[in-house]
Amino acid sequence: MMAEKIQLTSSSMKKWKRLNGLMPSIPDDVIFYEIFPRLPVKSLHRFRCIATSFHGLIYKKRFLDVVRLYAPRRQLITFPQLLPEEIDLYHAEFTNCPYGPGLIRATAMEDPFINRCIYITVINGFLCRANESRNVVIMNNATKEVSLLPNYEPPFGCKRHYVYFVYDPHTDIYKVLRTMPFRTGTGETTPLLRYSIFTLGYEKWVCFDYPGLLQYGNSKSVCIDGILYLNNFREGCGRHVMGIFSVQNDSFSTMLYPNGLDRLKYDDCHLIELNGSLAIIDVGFVLSDGITLWRKQKGSKLDDGASWVEQTIKFPVEWLRANRLCARYYFSNNLNGEIVMGKTSILTGNNCCILIYNMDNETWREFTVLDVVNHVIFGDFRLDEYVETSLLLSQISRPR
Repeated sequence: MMAEKIQLTSSSMKKWKRLNGLMPSIPDDVIFYEIFPRLPVKSLHRFRCIATSFHGLIYKKRFLDVVRLYAPRRQLITFPQLLPEEIDLYHAEFTNCPYGPGLIRATAMEDPFINRCIYITVINGFLCRANESRNVVIMNNATKEVSLLPNYEPPFGCKRHYVYFVYDPHTDIYKVLRTMPFRTGTGETTPLLRYSIFTLGYEKWVCFDYPGLLQYGNSKSVCIDGILYLNNFREGCGRHVMGIFSVQNDSFSTMLYPNGLDRLKYDDCHLIELNGSLAIIDVGFVLSDGITLWRKQKGSKLDDGASWVEQTIKFPVEWLRANRLCARYYFSNNLNGEIVMGKTSILTGNNCCILIYNMDNETWREFTVLDVVNHVIFGDFRLDEYVETSLLLSQISRPR
């Protein structure tokens, strides 16, 4: 990977010569794409004072992609509190953990915008939060930037709304999707999915309708290569389906569940990404001795329920008893293509554990999360992999 030519200003020439004199044998591409990406976000922003080209370098997409490879990876842990609409937010870092093998420490993320949220997710280092008052906030926690999106008034008759943060790597566009299920017609018998989209860089929400599709609960979701997959949908004929949203085209469609997946488990299944493909985890098997994984075959048709490959993943024997004792689970994935499972239980000594399964080696690793206290009785939780980014919100708040 070749670095772009760096043009130094006259005021920074002396600084660069002094720096270059100390490292005369290091090529520019090594400095800009091997050393710089390993620096903390705060240090990267300090380098903007050296040269104007440094200022532009740290915002380029290919540089940001390299940064994500070297940046410390954290698990963002979201716990609901006892009071409705309130949550606690932690991040736990796996790298350079000094607390012993299998131990990681959770650090609380204190911010006034976090409280009273019904939805939190993270994409490329940007956190998206939404609350019952229909406010949506985008935040870069590394740079402490916060952007409050314009409010949106739902149509009359819409009692619920759900929010999703999505990203399309092909167009480098971030969007916020809001779905609003309700019924129309005589006696309100005709289902209708109304969804609105806010593209970062524009100033308003754009609304669309999808007739004949009903979302009957808050959907678990995963965004893969510019496509958002969601569960908990039903067509007008009563058939249960998954929702599909194209970030680039702003369009909704549907796809079938695997033929072998129990219909009663559609609502509770977890959606994750494994090596660029969609996978469904049947959590009903967790209470026995493992999990059932369904992987969608690449290139298969969306309306083909037989184009899924079923796989059973066993737990280690020593986990089985603890897993059966009043545990709550959440499944996600990390950038290494591994399955990440979060578990909480009030009947074991560990309030929160993170279990990671490597698909290639077929092995599990267990991490006990320290400093997370008494959250299991308050409800479900979620895990998201979190990597800090040097990209400013002001840089994505305009079409590029």
